[in-house]
Formats: sequence, C-alpha cells, structure tokens
Amino acid sequence: MSADLAPVGSSLLPAGGRTLDRERARLLASVLAPGATSASLIWLPGEPSTKARPRFSEGRTYKTAEDEQAEARTAWQLRRAFRKPWVGNIALGAVFFRSDRRRVDVDNMLKHICDAGNKIAWEDDAQITALLGFAELDAQHPRTVVVVCRHVSSLDRTPAPAAGRYGPRTVR
Repeated sequence: MSADLAPVGSSLLPAGGRTLDRERARLLASVLAPGATSASLIWLPGEPSTKARPRFSEGRTYKTAEDEQAEARTAWQLRRAFRKPWVGNIALGAVFFRSDRRRVDVDNMLKHICDAGNKIAWEDDAQITALLGFAELDAQHPRTVVVVCRHVSSLDRTPAPAAGRYGPRTVR
C-alpha cells in the first residue's frame, strides 16, 4: 500500500474517548474539504439517532412521532451552533459513537443529520456536496461528532440571484 493510501483509522478513530473528538473533527474536516480555513464542530450527546424508513398509510407518507422528536432534538442542537443557515457548497462529516453493536446503517444516521439541519445549518441538504460518516463503539459515552465546513466543488450549489417580481430582465 502506498503512503498516500495508508489507512487513517488509527489516527482518526476511535480510541481515546471524548478527549480526542476535537482532533478527530480537525482530521475529518481536512479529509472532507482540504484547504478549508474553518469548520463548525457540534457534539450531539447521547445515542446517535437514525432516520427511520418512511411509513405509508391511506396513500400518504409520514414520519413516526419518535422520528420527528429525534429530528427536532437534533435541529435544536444544530440551531445553537448556527445563527443562520449557510449557503453554497457544504461538506458534512460525522462520527457516530454508539453504545452497543446493534446494526444501524451509517447512511441513515447521516440522513437524520442532513434532514435536521435543513433551514437551520444549511438552506437545503442538496447543498451538501461532500459527505462522510463513521460508526464507532463507545459504550460509556455515546455521542455524535459533527463537522460542517465550506466545500469547493465543480457542482456549485450557490443560490442564483432572485429574478425579481416578473422574472429575469431581458435586454433588447
């Protein structure tokens, strides 16, 4: 294995408990958005939440009450870290420290964070152009470490300027 493809797991995850979370976040940000000058780090204490499958009844789709409550709790915690939603491209990384070995999909835990951050940390989760998640075990201190930073991508997610009341102006 070449040096540039060497595994980073031992330096990024999981040993060391919560005292190394800030260093993990810094390394995660450097992987997600190389050259980013700043990143927001958010700790979500407790068992990491996961996005439940949508439920169907009488021809409509709905969330369970438990899923809505978990999303509201995460949104409240994100609201404490973001004064207003970021615009443009975003990189999102998370390390989910679970208290047990139960099988939970990392993509469902990431989707929970993505949906909870809509209109709070970012306008819409379509702005997330880099996404990375890890599931780890920490039976004593379950938590989620979230990193959000600006992301440079050829797929620009900066919103277009408003066209005005009657649409874009044409010059003749």
